[in-house]
Amino acid sequence: MHAHRRNPHAHDTSAAGPRMLRLRYAATGVFMAFTWIGEGNAPAWEHALRTLVILLTLPPLLLRTNRRLTHELYETTRPTRVIVQLVTARIVIIVAAFGTSALVGHLLDPHTGRSPVLPAAGLALLLLSIPVQVRRAHRTRADRRHPSSRPAPSAPRLITAKLVLIAAGLLAQLLLGAYVDNATYVVAVAIATTATVLGPAVHRWLLVTHAPAPEREPVGDAA
Repeated sequence: MHAHRRNPHAHDTSAAGPRMLRLRYAATGVFMAFTWIGEGNAPAWEHALRTLVILLTLPPLLLRTNRRLTHELYETTRPTRVIVQLVTARIVIIVAAFGTSALVGHLLDPHTGRSPVLPAAGLALLLLSIPVQVRRAHRTRADRRHPSSRPAPSAPRLITAKLVLIAAGLLAQLLLGAYVDNATYVVAVAIATTATVLGPAVHRWLLVTHAPAPEREPVGDAA
């Protein structure tokens, strides 16, 4: 076994800088817009309902699983196994949430044909993110602080913020539908823009810190 090599400023790397924070919320906005557009020309209420299904299933499951496995990753002597579990769990939860949303859409309107292009593109992007997830997992493990002492997104607060955004999107699409042919795309752009601009401003409110664990050196990797 060998100990991790320490960067004396490793504890500072976990805090996202302003630029990275903006990029993360821009990606979140694009992701939400992509989801909204992926529901095609369905009524506005169906857009909102399917997005709500994703919202109520994805953050609670994903954040809880991520927290549990991140703690295990910090403490384990065999990080490769935990990293595989962490990345696999994220992919399965995301696919299951979107699959449930698609099923709801089919049950609501079984005769509407939906293109498989956007779901396939979304899955491809998710798989392409695996190297980034692995790199971030190694950075998490290299941090001196235990994950439980770091601020993390709160599922209830995250759901509340996105509920407000979805409600605003639903209202906007209902109002624009009578005047604009492609109201779905207009609302999708508005959602992406709002998340990008306002996300960093409310970021601190979305975070909570759980009961801290004492600071210590992580367990070294297995030889």
